[in-house]
Amino acid sequence: MLRIVYGAKGSGKTQKLIAEANEMVEKSSGNIVFLTYTDRYQFELNYNIRLINVENFSVGSEEQLAGFVKGILSSNSDIDMLYVDGAHRITGKKPEDMQLFYDEIAKAGKNSAVEIVLSVSADPLPPFLTSYESEKVQ
Repeated sequence: MLRIVYGAKGSGKTQKLIAEANEMVEKSSGNIVFLTYTDRYQFELNYNIRLINVENFSVGSEEQLAGFVKGILSSNSDIDMLYVDGAHRITGKKPEDMQLFYDEIAKAGKNSAVEIVLSVSADPLPPFLTSYESEKVQ
């Protein structure tokens, strides 16, 4: 399943993802993974959450990020939740220009039991993202 948390830059999307991930530690029996472009959140996330800074792995394009996510999903069947914060920052693209990435992640989510939550800095959402479950942060 793919879920989108969206809103304007600075609206609190990252903090919402962090709070939700920390809450899920208590509810989930599996692993929780949080992908981002910085180490800044390492002390805000529960120590049981696997924080991965994709910059450490030279991930920079849509294709690389989608492949990285698929690799994580295929290598660990114990993942319950996967958070991706700032995919547009990682790829250097605008969210409306990233349909390939979101389509690939949605396919990967359908093929696994993992709930994938992505933050998107856009308001309104690009039309291709409106078919997914979404929540606006204001």
